[in-house]
Amino acid sequence: MTGQNKADVNKQFDRTYERTNRSVTLFLISKCKNFTDINDVLQDVYMEYYQVLIKKGLDYIQDEEKFLISLCRKKIATYYSFWERIPHKMSLDEKESIIYELCDETDYEEDFFEKEMIEDVKVILQQQSDEIQKIFYLYYTMELKLPQIARLLGISTQSVKNKLFRTRKLIRESLKDWR
Repeated sequence: MTGQNKADVNKQFDRTYERTNRSVTLFLISKCKNFTDINDVLQDVYMEYYQVLIKKGLDYIQDEEKFLISLCRKKIATYYSFWERIPHKMSLDEKESIIYELCDETDYEEDFFEKEMIEDVKVILQQQSDEIQKIFYLYYTMELKLPQIARLLGISTQSVKNKLFRTRKLIRESLKDWR
C-alpha cells in the first residue's frame, strides 16, 4: 500500500460509495442485459475500485464517478463475454430480487403474512421480463419518475407507464385471493 493507512482508504471508499452508488447503479441498470446481473457487476466494480485505492493510493483517481463508470463498461464487456462462452448460465443470485414494502409491520401474524405476500410478489416479478424488473426497481426503489425511467431505458414514457400499470394489475389479480 502506498503512504495511506487502511483506515484512510476505507473512509475514502465509504465516502465515494455513498456519493456514487446511485449513479453507478443507474448506469448499470441501463446497460446490463439481464436485471439479475446488476448486483454482480456492481460488486465487481466497487471491489476493483477498492483494490486500486490500496495499490495506487488515494490521490491516484481524480474523478471517482468517471472512473467507476469506466470500470462498469469494462466489467460489463468482460462479464457478458464470459457468460456467452458458457452455454448454460446459472446465476447464484437468480432468486434474489427486489423486496417491496407493502404495508407496516403491526404484529407477528401480520408480519408473517407480509413476508409471504412479498415472496409471492417477488416470484411474480421474477417471471416478468428484465425490462419490467428494471422498471419496477427504478420506480419503487430508486424512486425515479416515469420520464426519467423512459430516458434511461430508451423507451417511451407511455410504454413505461403501460408496463407498470399492467404488471401492477397482474400482481393485484394474482394476490386478490391471497388470504
